[in-house]
Amino acid sequence: MKRLLFCTALLVSMLACNMIDCTYNGHKLYKGTRGGCYYLNKNGNKTYVDRSYCDCK
Repeated sequence: MKRLLFCTALLVSMLACNMIDCTYNGHKLYKGTRGGCYYLNKNGNKTYVDRSYCDCK
């Protein structure tokens, strides 16, 4: 039961963090698994930007 509550709380916090979309020059920013910050360019490729751009609030 404790594990279920922990997993639920973790999932809710992860979803809450993704509710605010950061943008860079009109492109939605994504955070990679190792902390990199990127957007998908018109060709569908990742274009990396400074990590500070993914810290929108």
